[in-house]
Amino acid sequence: MTPASGSTRLPIFPLPSVVLFPTLSVPLYIFEPRYRAMTRAALEGNRRIGMVTIRPEAVDSMAGDPEVFSVGCEGEIGRARPRPDGTLDILLVATRRFEIVEEPARSDPYRSALVEPLEEEAWDRDSPEIATARRSIGASLGTLSGQGPPGVPERPDERHADRLEALAALADERFVHVVAQAVDLGVGEKQRLLEAPGVAPRYRLLDAFLRFRVAELGANPAPGPETLQ
Repeated sequence: MTPASGSTRLPIFPLPSVVLFPTLSVPLYIFEPRYRAMTRAALEGNRRIGMVTIRPEAVDSMAGDPEVFSVGCEGEIGRARPRPDGTLDILLVATRRFEIVEEPARSDPYRSALVEPLEEEAWDRDSPEIATARRSIGASLGTLSGQGPPGVPERPDERHADRLEALAALADERFVHVVAQAVDLGVGEKQRLLEAPGVAPRYRLLDAFLRFRVAELGANPAPGPETLQ
């Protein structure tokens, strides 16, 4: 991971199970008072918030300031809808990854951190390695959703077929990010994907994670097919 030059202070929004990837978006319901204050401040300023994931061992400390992974994803509030009770619905559109340099003492009710943006490693858009990994990932997704080779007894679900067809139409960068964010992996695996320095290593990791999941389910068949979230 190579931090890019120039650090900025960014409000951070820690969640226990959400890992946001560049170019994607996530709908959020903002209800806790400190994060309502954070969102309103962002809306009055540059609309930027940093999404970070709480370390699994710190989830029980949600009421305080739980320890978070140092790499997160900056997002811009694309739209916001205040509710009569003061809560908000927002759509956060991811822009770039960052690394937390320091979390200084604060005067605001919400957390903020000094962060440095992370450069994405250059990648070959005609890479045979990525093409091969993408085919392998598609095959794994097909197996996990009941669309693939024999051994998964359930009949194909039309929703899964539609989702796989939609995924196939995506460009390489968006494909790996959509699958990484949507597929049912653990927080640790998703965080490792986010921390990977670029698209090509993300493909390698995601392919390995999904191959392992297929092998795991082959050894211990689950009662129903795995699905995209």
